[in-house]
Amino acid sequence: MKQLMPALRVLTFRISHFYLSWVALTVLLTGCAMPREVGGGADRQRAPKYQWTTDHMHVGVRWQPYGLKKGNAYDGARPVIMEDSSYVQFWVSWAGAEGRPENVDYKSHRSDYLKAIDDAVDQCVRQGQKVELVFWHCPAWASASGKSGPYKPRVGEYEKFAARMARHFKGRVDSYQLYHEANLKAMLVDGDIDFLISEIFIKGARAIRRVHNTTPAKPVLISPGGTSPCEACETLAGLKGSGAVAMSDFYDRLIANSELMGLVDALNINVSDHFNGYGMMDGKLISSVWDQHDMVRQKLDASGYISKKILAAESWIVWDKSGHAADVNGDGRTNELDAYDKTLTILGKCLERGMNTVNLPWSDNESAWSMGLTKRRDYNGRVRALAPLKVMRANDGGPDILKTKLSLRGDDETFTIQEAPEPFTARDYINPRDPNHLHYYVWRWYSRIAGGTDEVIRHAVAKEAGNDIMVWSPGFSGKENYKMSSWNRTRRTFVVLLYSDGANGKTWAKVSIPSTVRKGRYFNNEASQKNFRGEGLRNGSKYIVRVETKDICRRTGRDLGVFQKEYGPFLVENGTLVVTIENFNKFTIVEFLPTNKPLKATGAE
Repeated sequence: MKQLMPALRVLTFRISHFYLSWVALTVLLTGCAMPREVGGGADRQRAPKYQWTTDHMHVGVRWQPYGLKKGNAYDGARPVIMEDSSYVQFWVSWAGAEGRPENVDYKSHRSDYLKAIDDAVDQCVRQGQKVELVFWHCPAWASASGKSGPYKPRVGEYEKFAARMARHFKGRVDSYQLYHEANLKAMLVDGDIDFLISEIFIKGARAIRRVHNTTPAKPVLISPGGTSPCEACETLAGLKGSGAVAMSDFYDRLIANSELMGLVDALNINVSDHFNGYGMMDGKLISSVWDQHDMVRQKLDASGYISKKILAAESWIVWDKSGHAADVNGDGRTNELDAYDKTLTILGKCLERGMNTVNLPWSDNESAWSMGLTKRRDYNGRVRALAPLKVMRANDGGPDILKTKLSLRGDDETFTIQEAPEPFTARDYINPRDPNHLHYYVWRWYSRIAGGTDEVIRHAVAKEAGNDIMVWSPGFSGKENYKMSSWNRTRRTFVVLLYSDGANGKTWAKVSIPSTVRKGRYFNNEASQKNFRGEGLRNGSKYIVRVETKDICRRTGRDLGVFQKEYGPFLVENGTLVVTIENFNKFTIVEFLPTNKPLKATGAE
């Protein structure tokens, strides 16, 4: 830990004349002061260990460690991961983890790549986050073609790899996705859908379950893999048609395989802003990412798989002006304002519909796409020492912010700097000295539904008869409004998130939810792995309500028009919790808390 202190210690805050002028100009033009890199849950307690089921809610990040040991430790301790995220997803390249045959011996010949993943996973486990691994690619020694990368493995090799990973991470990793963007030929160049299902999905799932069922048994979630929303990309051999038609066939093929569906807990979709800003493919069959969610949900229901859920695979929202971005607000530019709008809509529509996981890339990476929630930081000062014009001071007094994409090659003390593909500049940042990108603040607000490292399950579902989230307000209007609810088992608290672009902080809103966890169509029913029904506040018990309602500045991410108030105590009647709040604004969080000793949880472990 002593070795990390130079990187973690907050530097003496030096404010130059230029910086003062920039701050003054920002406030003058926007009316929004600059927030610092702080998380939404600094007061959160460490949650007890629990089994992650498909009734649990998670909002987190996709973290790809850079291979710099101290840098990774610093990154994992940033608020976006340590405070805001309830789970962390890691992509694990088989070719990277086991590049040479001897790398299958994790004890004696573990690769540097796998060591970096190991360290990052351990850090997340210590911090209380759940962990998910996503597999992709194949090493040359295990592939049928002798090539490394997106090539099919020899028969029997993938299941051995999956078993090795499951044994190595058992007790630390809670969820596995078996393949990445599995509908594309580019991810399995010489394979087809039959090989993917039989050799990777079925054998891989069997191998992981076999390991986890071995004493001491450990629960695990398994899902097949996500699908790329690319209409123009060449699709995996054996699928009908192309683009959205082939993607539809992909899910039909998975659902028709009863053996596979008996092995997996959920199916996956990519949650992204691809093509038109909202995850569109052909504009008809799949006109948005939430439309894709509905398509998969309908297919599962029609086949009797109501118990199977839909989880996020890869998720992304582009913030820069690259060709992958989209001008969704119509101002003639593609920038962080568009990312703000896309994050608001995509996460709102998907979470409200019943997706219980969503993740966005934690930081700007070295790829050609700019998707990070946060900016990369000069954690140990070496970039400034080597290239002072590549960094700038941060507004929180911490490590400098990188002005552009850089590849850092080497170790913490000796790395060299290389330009990364399609580098952006500080001029592309809407709020240059903020360590976070603008859409981080919207993502962070949504993350509160998942409670950080607390144990949180889905509660009421919007528009579900008998289990609805009821909102009455002249301000719950406009083009977009969303409502979602969760039950925080750690804190014994119901949480409701409400967004409405018709609210302005000048009107009232009445909110009502069931006072206990009820049986739902998709959640908390007989198919659930754990029985949480009946938990909550019984009739005759007392409760209070804490409300925070605000807007979020579209230039800096700062909270605007914040109104906070505690209401009650009230008496639980007719199995409902009710509150009428004042000054209803666009972003609202409502917490219903018991005032006396909480009831014993009927589904407690």
